[in-house]
Amino acid sequence: MAETELAPDYYLDNFFTLIHHAQNHYPDLLSEQERDWLQNFAGLPHASQCLLVRMLSRKGHWFRSDKLNYAEIGPVDVALVALETANMVAINPPISAAELGEHLLTKPELIALYPTLDKRLPKPQLVANLDSQNNAPLCKLEFSVIELYQPKTIDVLLLLFFANTHQDLSQFVLSDLGLHQFETYPLPKARRFFQTRAQVDQRLQLSELNQRYQNAPKLREVLVDIAAQIPTSIDHSYVDRKREQLLNHISRDLERLGEYQAALHGFNQTTLPPSRERRARIHDKLEQFAAMQLIVDDMQSHPVDISEHEVASKLAARLKRRLGEKVPRSSKTKPNQQQLSLDLSELRVEIACLNHFTQQGFETFYCENVLLNGLFGLLFWEVIFAPVDGAFINAYQSRPLDLYHPDFTLKRQNLIDQTLSQALTLPVDFWLERYKDKYSISNPFVHWQALPEMLVSQALNHIPRPILVELFKVLLSDLKLFRSGMPDLILFKDGNFEWVEVKGPGDKLQDSQLRWISHFERLKVPFSVCYVKS
Repeated sequence: MAETELAPDYYLDNFFTLIHHAQNHYPDLLSEQERDWLQNFAGLPHASQCLLVRMLSRKGHWFRSDKLNYAEIGPVDVALVALETANMVAINPPISAAELGEHLLTKPELIALYPTLDKRLPKPQLVANLDSQNNAPLCKLEFSVIELYQPKTIDVLLLLFFANTHQDLSQFVLSDLGLHQFETYPLPKARRFFQTRAQVDQRLQLSELNQRYQNAPKLREVLVDIAAQIPTSIDHSYVDRKREQLLNHISRDLERLGEYQAALHGFNQTTLPPSRERRARIHDKLEQFAAMQLIVDDMQSHPVDISEHEVASKLAARLKRRLGEKVPRSSKTKPNQQQLSLDLSELRVEIACLNHFTQQGFETFYCENVLLNGLFGLLFWEVIFAPVDGAFINAYQSRPLDLYHPDFTLKRQNLIDQTLSQALTLPVDFWLERYKDKYSISNPFVHWQALPEMLVSQALNHIPRPILVELFKVLLSDLKLFRSGMPDLILFKDGNFEWVEVKGPGDKLQDSQLRWISHFERLKVPFSVCYVKS
């Protein structure tokens, strides 16, 4: 691939992409203040536009002029004056000593400006000792202090474009350089992800609260305070799911702290797993068995997914034991086993096993979840990127928005059935051509760097197609649940194949692995567990 050279002001074009999208798709959701800001931005000189985007792309709203050095802009003095004239920044506005020290000064600069401070203290303590009320002596500084007005405007524009809060302007750069490649799919202009400004503001609020949660100490008063600021409900399924996820995280931390009533209050505001499981377990700890019974019965009658149904069965058995009833132990899957003694002093157990089977004449690959997921992604490419209403809203998505939603398969059922039928007779060359044609394009199931073409070829030449189709049906039953838990190794020899799960000393099979093993047994897939001791 030829090296791509970006224009010096590439980021300005990218920022205009955000602006045009917001103005074309969401003009009614922009505030009057934001519309005025965009109008002022359009009237700025080129250098000032560049400088403003540079600042918006950095953290915070305080800057120092001597750190705004960009070759494509040149001296920033004239650009800053134009920004101040347009009321988009302030040059040397009042700033407290504490703010100056926290955001703009290094520790040596801080001590030089305030020589009475104890230089033995770390910077955070020095800042804590500064005056948070009176203004700092800007006349003593060798640079100008710049305050950026409306720094959150870019957050709104990014959210309207990407519909999430983790992609930013760097996404354009990664794509322009060819480091991130995305499938091409139609983008219907009439479809809008957000319908009201309240939905936009709530998503931004949740992002800020989540950031605060990630950085805050996990103390009761802090967690309760954050939870109290989370909206009670949001009229947008995607945004409301983010609300429920944050509530679940906070409530789980409260549960770990033994704050059971506060945890129950949080879990009661969400239906997203594992909220019902956690509520049941809290009632178990509190010996509130009647309340636990109601939740377990509801989980068994109306499970959200396979995983929750499995949890409900375990909880039901536990509840019976807690009430003094005898519960017969469920029979566990007992797959074929191998016992090996290998030198594990220098190699991971999986690699030591791979070397062992290779020495036995097998062509062996360490593939774990990569192989079956990758074959699925290649075969179901057109299903994953089908032009389903609302699935794609910008050109930088690696997957449809509804990939892990319960109705993903329902919306694409005809195409899925057609693909499964064709898979039985598709030649190996079809898969390999698709592998080459799509190589490096983002797909949620294909990990290109870990999926060599040779592995794809060998798997398709050794695994009977009916078995492969049945395994794909298992994946389709719950794409999120079954994309993990697959065996570590696959072995090929004399036209046959075998999957091998490797377990080192003290390791045991996990629930995700047991799920797959039960399907391997049902489908008579060659499989064994290799227990290794040193």
